[in-house]
Amino acid sequence: MMNNWLQIYGASLDFNTFLHDYGWIFAVALAGIILIVVAVIILLHVRKKPKKRIIDESAYYDALGGKDNLISHELVGSRIKLELKDYDAIDKQKLTEAGVDGFIMMSNRLTLVIKGDAKEVYERLFGVRE
Repeated sequence: MMNNWLQIYGASLDFNTFLHDYGWIFAVALAGIILIVVAVIILLHVRKKPKKRIIDESAYYDALGGKDNLISHELVGSRIKLELKDYDAIDKQKLTEAGVDGFIMMSNRLTLVIKGDAKEVYERLFGVRE
């Protein structure tokens, strides 16, 4: 049926000739579809919420030299400011493993930097709602 229609209008077009003449259209369309699929996959991957950290109070206390080593605590944004009795009892490696992203030691204060969930860590460790 298709060949009859093409012959009526004076064209004799086979599949190879068609691809030769119009193949770039298919290539552009295919590239567009692939780009859209890749963009959707990337967007879905980026939109996933990061997994919540498990807060292990004992790991924090062990890294800080025990509960008895704490004198005072304060939540300030993404930081927990601590005053300790003995700063030599701090285990920086254990703090990092417990979920601390960074820490600042200054004279009589230790500041724990916890990105994203400092408030939750503070409430879990000290039972204080801020």
